[in-house]
Amino acid sequence: MSWNCSSQFRRSGQRDDRRRLLLSEELCRGSGGGTSARAWSANQKDPFLRKSPHYGEEALTEQPRITDLIPRRLPAYLLLFTLGLASIAGIEGLHVWRLGGGSITAIGGFAAFDLAGTGGLAAWFLSATLLAASVISVLVYAVRRYRTDDYRGYYRIWLWAATCWLVMSIDATAGLRGEIKDLMTQMTGTALHGDGTLWWAVPYLVLLTALGSRLVIDTWPARLSTAALCTAGACLASAAVMQLGLVAPESVAGNPMVTKGAEMLGSWMLLMAAALHARYVALDAEGLLPLPKADRLALADDELSAELAASENREWIAVDSPHQSPAPVLRRRTAAKPKPKPEPEFDTADAEASIGRKLTKQEKKALRQRLMRERLQREQSQQRKWA
Repeated sequence: MSWNCSSQFRRSGQRDDRRRLLLSEELCRGSGGGTSARAWSANQKDPFLRKSPHYGEEALTEQPRITDLIPRRLPAYLLLFTLGLASIAGIEGLHVWRLGGGSITAIGGFAAFDLAGTGGLAAWFLSATLLAASVISVLVYAVRRYRTDDYRGYYRIWLWAATCWLVMSIDATAGLRGEIKDLMTQMTGTALHGDGTLWWAVPYLVLLTALGSRLVIDTWPARLSTAALCTAGACLASAAVMQLGLVAPESVAGNPMVTKGAEMLGSWMLLMAAALHARYVALDAEGLLPLPKADRLALADDELSAELAASENREWIAVDSPHQSPAPVLRRRTAAKPKPKPEPEFDTADAEASIGRKLTKQEKKALRQRLMRERLQREQSQQRKWA
């Protein structure tokens, strides 16, 4: 057996193991929701329970799938990116306008436009964007888990990503990082550096670095989502470093327009990365992506193997092979053999001459049948010689 055949056999076994894993997960999930499954089966058995006076049978069957809501065209994502940049610019513009309000700022007006606050438009933008990225990550996980060559279950990283984005969304409005800073400073009696921001910044950077590196490996075939994810990581890391005041000067680190702008841009790029990878996964699952050369060869091998397996189940019949000229060989020159004369056509003149009278219709018919039988016997004997 060749190396290609052995690798093909191992790959087929691994795919079967992956399908068994998916089947077992589906069975476990189906056994968990027993109440709803029993209610649905009861409705299916009783025709009176599943009929509604307000809705027809197509009310649910004609609804689009969740994956149908993912845009397939790249101009839609370009429009989404432009909308995010315009929203960030608008929020920062409102902050600048608030700072120039004079007496309005003095009486505490338009506090929602303050970038440094926890209940303003910037916090709402961060929370909504990260929550949307969490939902789309769950959608990527729902499709990605059915990939047959993911033998180690790397698709679960998207559940971790969805959980992380959800916690960051809560922190954007609830201010969890400030509570963690105060709690750890009070428990340990030290602020480590400055006002204690290191207590949340260091775990924040470590977690995002570990999670982001694994996501980059998973999204590497989709270059657009990889680029968006790297840009998001750079923006969020820059915002955390500027809040610590380690690299940027104090004038930049203390400016909320720079730090909040980097955070908002990073969260929006996270949303773009999740949306672009959802598009890539959906197109890959639908078979609309061009296959690499190795995958095309493997697919051709699978189709050939399936065709050979199907041909083994066919019923074969013996067919006489056509006449073929034998291969030329060296032999002595001999006299050419005379060509066989063609068989004479059916003629009753010889029979009438031998009998001395004309044949009747019955005699002609019997003679014709006898000659036809003799010709058929000669052809069959010749075919047996060829076989």
